[in-house]
Amino acid sequence: MTNTGVDKILTEDILPMLPAVAVKILSLEPETEVATLARIASQDPSFSARILRAANSPLYAPMAPIGHIKRAVILLGERQVRSLSLAFSLIPLQCAQLDFARFWEHSLVTAVATRRILRITNPKHAEEGFTAGLLANLGAILLAGAHPREYLGILQGCRDTDFALTTAERAAFGFDHVELGAAAARRWNFPESFQAVIAHHHNLREFDGPENVKSFVHAAYLAGMLADFFHSEQTDKSLVALSQALEHTPGLAGAGLDDLSEGIEDEIRNAAAWLGIRIAIEKPLAEILEAANRRLVALTVEYEKTVQWFYRTYVDRIQPSRSKENDS
Repeated sequence: MTNTGVDKILTEDILPMLPAVAVKILSLEPETEVATLARIASQDPSFSARILRAANSPLYAPMAPIGHIKRAVILLGERQVRSLSLAFSLIPLQCAQLDFARFWEHSLVTAVATRRILRITNPKHAEEGFTAGLLANLGAILLAGAHPREYLGILQGCRDTDFALTTAERAAFGFDHVELGAAAARRWNFPESFQAVIAHHHNLREFDGPENVKSFVHAAYLAGMLADFFHSEQTDKSLVALSQALEHTPGLAGAGLDDLSEGIEDEIRNAAAWLGIRIAIEKPLAEILEAANRRLVALTVEYEKTVQWFYRTYVDRIQPSRSKENDS
């Protein structure tokens, strides 16, 4: 069953705005030969430069500098080049009405954290986790690009209330950003793990697939929670939810939030540099964590005082009166 609104965005509204080289790469069959991929990438000097910058970045840490596009494609891999071609194309898309800088900063935190978690739970595919996390909310950027004014109203409405974003999206468009992103990932032949992350990173329980793919979804789900915590105005509640989720994650026993987030700002800034994303991290995550912990301690103390007051005010008064009734 197809959704005409989704099809319209993917065929009419978005693809014409993507560079021709990105459209060609996305339309290639999976496992395309490296030589073919390198030849297509070479057709766009700007895109080639981005691929070379990615291959030489600290993310991939090559043994020696890479100056040839074919070597860069070999290092990155066909799946990474395909996915990065979309990311490179979408990042420059801007709309004055929407806060794309905040969106990409959130996506970068998700990408870096997904890779960090997979280094523990599925180290063989940790580097692919970066791109999977970066494109987790692919549908949101596509939807915002196609309907900027309408989407701005939805974001503002959800910011002021607890009304779920996906519910508001479905009410306005007949589908949500998760459905749109999943359809795009299928259309563009993304790897199974990427498709699963895009479709299920908000709701881990709905995924019922292979364990190796589930590790991607689980990592992106936790990474998204960390990104939410990074931007949350109620950090104490977010910290409790994230800490509990980490405790119940297979393979992460003993890996605390402090360990997972140590030095994450440097990784985010490095990734932002070669991706060409402008970000402004207002506070280090360690500082946010410290403030959230202080808030939790204060709330715990306040709760204990409330309990003590309740006992002094009610329990201590009720018990003597009941004792007198029993004596009579």
